[in-house]
Amino acid sequence: MNEYIIHREHFDLYNQSGNRIHGDIRYKSTLKEKPVVVICHSFMAFKDWGFFPVVSEWFAKSGFIALTFNYSHDGVEGDNNRITDFDKFERNTFSKEVDDIRVVVDAVSDGIVGAGIIDRARINLLGHSRGGAIAILHASIDDRVKSVVSWSPIASFDRWTPHQKEQWKKRGYLPLAKDSTASPLRLGIDLLYDVELNNEKLDLLKAASRVKIPWLILHGKADVTVPYDEAENLFQASNTATTDLVLLDKIGHLYNASTQYEDDYRTLKIIFDITLNWLQSKIK
Repeated sequence: MNEYIIHREHFDLYNQSGNRIHGDIRYKSTLKEKPVVVICHSFMAFKDWGFFPVVSEWFAKSGFIALTFNYSHDGVEGDNNRITDFDKFERNTFSKEVDDIRVVVDAVSDGIVGAGIIDRARINLLGHSRGGAIAILHASIDDRVKSVVSWSPIASFDRWTPHQKEQWKKRGYLPLAKDSTASPLRLGIDLLYDVELNNEKLDLLKAASRVKIPWLILHGKADVTVPYDEAENLFQASNTATTDLVLLDKIGHLYNASTQYEDDYRTLKIIFDITLNWLQSKIK
């Protein structure tokens, strides 16, 4: 048994609508069950985008089971490394992503994924940006989750101006680029209606107040995509006795890690090491 080899196994799950959730687990060979970190990717990303595979490898090398997955409607098919199903992407909603993370946690808890290697009593969630928000929502209602980590999280799903919403309703969609030939990606009207009709269910500050497990919120002060005051708002709404807020100077939203060439993952390693030390201190 080579303890230095990182194994990678694929899995497929299906939500109640029959849509596929494709994922991986990474781990070192082990004779005992290990805690799992379920990683929720961010908006316009996917399980194999940017730094997610790197972080998964690091967690696996550090003695965790790392689980990454594609939401059913993030527009990525199988192990492709880009978004190609534009129709599915357009039909995605926040509520669909909340349902998908429940399917994944159910599969881990029931032994459908990682049987014999995942310690089902030690399920942890980690999410980046929008994925951080999805992780917060689920952690706030599922006592099987033992800790949650939010990297650069949003504090609200309602992020558009009245003018944008008006145009969105007129068109039936909101383009993500001024030139559709540059990017055909667009947000469907169902996502806007999801925000408007399910505002109570999707209220992240209320969800934050329900989180009773250890929670780490980590945010860069140089983040221009999601200002760090959103992390502060989540922290203030939380049970501060069990929540830790870490704000880092001169660090942006993607930690200089959309590719390895930005700074050879040095900034990402800072983020990871803080997270790993925190997790190891909280997991019993």
